[in-house]
Amino acid sequence: MNKFIRQLTQKIDPVDFVGMLTIINKDGRKQQLEPTEEQIEILQALEEGKDTIILKPRQIGSSTIIVAYLFALAYFSEEPVTFAILSYKLNSSKHLLHIAKNFYNFLPKKLKRELAVDNSTELSFKNGGRLLAVASSQKGGLRSFTASKIMLSEYAFSEEPEELKATAMAAVNGGQLIMESTANYFNDCLHQEIIKTQNGEADYNFLFFKWSKHEEYAIELEPQENFVLTTEEEVIQLEHDLELEQLKWRREKVSKIGWEKFIREYPLDIDEAYRISGNTYFSYSDFENLNIISVDLKDWVTLEEPQENHSYAVGVDIGGGVGRDYSVIYVLSKNTGCPVCIFRSNKVSPIELAQYIQTAATQYNNALVLIEANNFGLATINELGHLGYNRIWKDNNGKDFLTTSKSKPLIFENLKKNLQQGKLTMLDSITATELRTIQVDEKGIIKFSDLLDSHSDSAMALALCSWALNDVKVKEAAYLPKWIINERARKTKTKQADYRRY
Repeated sequence: MNKFIRQLTQKIDPVDFVGMLTIINKDGRKQQLEPTEEQIEILQALEEGKDTIILKPRQIGSSTIIVAYLFALAYFSEEPVTFAILSYKLNSSKHLLHIAKNFYNFLPKKLKRELAVDNSTELSFKNGGRLLAVASSQKGGLRSFTASKIMLSEYAFSEEPEELKATAMAAVNGGQLIMESTANYFNDCLHQEIIKTQNGEADYNFLFFKWSKHEEYAIELEPQENFVLTTEEEVIQLEHDLELEQLKWRREKVSKIGWEKFIREYPLDIDEAYRISGNTYFSYSDFENLNIISVDLKDWVTLEEPQENHSYAVGVDIGGGVGRDYSVIYVLSKNTGCPVCIFRSNKVSPIELAQYIQTAATQYNNALVLIEANNFGLATINELGHLGYNRIWKDNNGKDFLTTSKSKPLIFENLKKNLQQGKLTMLDSITATELRTIQVDEKGIIKFSDLLDSHSDSAMALALCSWALNDVKVKEAAYLPKWIINERARKTKTKQADYRRY
């Protein structure tokens, strides 16, 4: 290291050095990196050394400032330390590393340290730090080295995120893990880490930046411009203390990219970021009019006792009872469209489950029971018959329900229709979360999330129950005034008396 650089490293803090770097701006021109308020907040958080999560809107420069921070640390280091830039695609990682290379290339000649390696996936300095570009798709890519800091860029879009995070945590070996991303879909891998942090289950430094804090996201009003707010804009203005200039920017942006894309890429809060994201099967609007109640993860949850004149259906998704997938019994009221009883366990065998089904169905006025006959289901159906309960759903040909590539879309389309038409008015929080994580792939195939503690078993049981509910009739008495019911009872009693034999 030459004398000038040695003196520089002694006088300038790496964070201060970030502000001396040069970037390529949106217009393709070189300019000095002048950190915004959001970028300064990110730098301050990174300086604390804790593992960090950043949920960001588009174009606030979070990736740029993180790369700048890592570059500065690598540049000033006199020890052989490694910092890794990791994305779900190698091209993305290389692009971020290219930003670091520009920082180096744009330095004054007398400031440039001697390079040891300079290629598409590595930038390293002699006797000092190095930056690596790595992709999550590279098999074993993280297992070949350890790093002092790892940046996971667009973590929410990673393939096999749990495996990636575990490997990254092992590679960082007590160093700092930095995860930054926009939202992908409800309960994605990033969302789960955020929820854990909010619940005190994980110790991350969590940063969320709503678009209204970004100075550029505003359009000046013309003199005497009559900018009239819509009802929705008035509500947002009050909730988030927005200026008219910000609302004008928002209105123009929504008109260009659409509301759904806007709230995903420019959220005002975490809930908004995850309202409409990715290829989710159910949209946020499907749940807008639902009352979602919080429930604990336990075997039996009774939400309402059986009502005398109500009709019920039971949907059952069956697991193996060996501590993996859950068996779920879901009971819905035809009269209210609400769940009334839920059983959820992964420790009850398919044969034992028949007794639980009989108990629930009998208690709820001999409810119609629909059991998925796949795998263990047929054994449960047979056992339920042996127990003497015969009100089991069959199709028009007298066959049990089999989940296939054709029947699965049918029951979930039926469930979606019932949600949209308000036939279902309440859901438990576990099932609602599972529903919101269901996705549709590029071939139109419904996919359950791999990030949950179950395989969307409650969602499947609800879909089956909702399907069975189509064949359940509301008891006429439930609709009649009490005086009519009493009069019918009197006439029936009189008629019976007329034909009584002595």
